[in-house]
Amino acid sequence: MTGIVTVLLIALWPIPSHGITTFTERRTAQQAIARAARHKPAPRALLPFAPRIPRSEVKKTVALPTKVLLQAPLIDQLPALYNGCEVTSLAMLLQFEHINVTNLTLAAEVKRDPTPLVTNSEGDIVSWGNPNTGFVGSISGKEPGYGVYHGPIAALLNRYMPGQALDLTGSNLATILATVASGRPVIMWTSLNFQPVNDWITWQSPTGPVRATMIEHAVLFVGYDKTDAFVNDPLTGQLDAEPLASFRTSWIDLGRQAVTVAPQPPKSN
Repeated sequence: MTGIVTVLLIALWPIPSHGITTFTERRTAQQAIARAARHKPAPRALLPFAPRIPRSEVKKTVALPTKVLLQAPLIDQLPALYNGCEVTSLAMLLQFEHINVTNLTLAAEVKRDPTPLVTNSEGDIVSWGNPNTGFVGSISGKEPGYGVYHGPIAALLNRYMPGQALDLTGSNLATILATVASGRPVIMWTSLNFQPVNDWITWQSPTGPVRATMIEHAVLFVGYDKTDAFVNDPLTGQLDAEPLASFRTSWIDLGRQAVTVAPQPPKSN
């Protein structure tokens, strides 16, 4: 690739890596990150966008390129979907695949876990739904909400691209990098600040205990270089660069969850 563009990277407002355990604290952190992003210069690409590789032409390579950046649509989850990072990331992935669907449509279609929220006298969550079953709580943020994990998102992807959802949950980062290098962005679950998660809470659900963090987040991973991960962040509506090492750790903390579109087999003549 030629014509590398120099960029000035400005860090997002630094939220603490601990101490966010309530819905109010989560909303405050979201608002602060989004506000800071809107008051900094628009991010510019560290690298020229890589040409999109048709999935039918993807071939295994011996060595990965050292720099990749895919050009995927940017969609902002705010203000309509305070807890809609997962469906917004899915909308970006589907639009990359030339499927014209909005995050609002996906928010209405994603599977829900209707289990009501129960808290104790101190406001701690006692019981709620399971994000592995469906979206937990309010996706708009008008009421308390949490999020949804890889299984229901992969299922929703399959509704638009039947049989083509590829759930990479449990993979190592090398597999994710190879997927992006092949021309396919990946939805990945991380933390709001892309840092290791120190605060975990546990509640009971109809299917058993749920270990969760109030800084759960999801982004569309679109590229990397030797030091940074490039993500389309639905919370900021921007292309952001995050240190690859801490990004990896936050992804591992959230269970190595990852969803993308499977490569298409080459058509026979």
